[in-house]
Amino acid sequence: MRSLLLQSLFPLLSITSFLSINVELSLSQDDLQYANCSEDINCGGIGGISYPFWGVNRANYCGLPGFEVKCVDNAPMINMSNINYRILKTNDSAPSVTVARQDYWETICPPTYVNTSINFFLFDYNSGLTNLTLYYECNTTIPEVLTSQVCSTNNGDISVWSITRSLPLDPVATGACKNKVIVPVFSTAALALEANTTTIQDAVDGGFELGLEINNVQCNSCVESGGKCGLNTTTGGFSCFCLDQAYATVCNATAPGAQGLVASTPFYYNLDSYLRV
Repeated sequence: MRSLLLQSLFPLLSITSFLSINVELSLSQDDLQYANCSEDINCGGIGGISYPFWGVNRANYCGLPGFEVKCVDNAPMINMSNINYRILKTNDSAPSVTVARQDYWETICPPTYVNTSINFFLFDYNSGLTNLTLYYECNTTIPEVLTSQVCSTNNGDISVWSITRSLPLDPVATGACKNKVIVPVFSTAALALEANTTTIQDAVDGGFELGLEINNVQCNSCVESGGKCGLNTTTGGFSCFCLDQAYATVCNATAPGAQGLVASTPFYYNLDSYLRV
């Protein structure tokens, strides 16, 4: 009798096992996206770098195109117009990111002189910034100069002059200086330069803040529903990664992991109870 009962249960057990394995595999895929996008980028001690940024330990579907971060020499970097910008901090509520020119990091005499350029489809300059213009190898005194520094190059020591206001005549156009570069700095740093309480290097290394051109309301709604913000790599649209699956906007209220709900637990059958005769 027990043998016959076992034979009759084998097809049912096989089907149940098959369904269980496939459900677990499906959930594992969704869990992977959710888990990957739960991780912040942490490079060089700068943590909290999340959506819309991706890279390093975050998959490309955890962020948006153009916001890739690379960990270079233990520093988080984003690249725009072939210029690397070092991430100093992020502000999710704004949302914004504070960056500094990597080619100017700890030096105001880089190998090449290139103006600051950002992608205005992805970023915008926040308020509270001032353009700092640096003039190189000037052969005459510029009355409006705030301060100057000397730095060493392969061609010897050169003087660098800083100005935070517009000049009637461009010293480079008139031949008074050989090169100029514009670097945004915080207005507080510019005022400190005017008061001679900081250096050009410290003002530049303090970086500047960029606003992120993203739909932050959309991401906040996803997070509030228990999800993680990301990208639908098929459509290019927004995805809200949840424990059960990805949704277009927010997590399903009945899904595992949704706010205020407890995920269902599996139900196990006691096979011995079916074998008793």
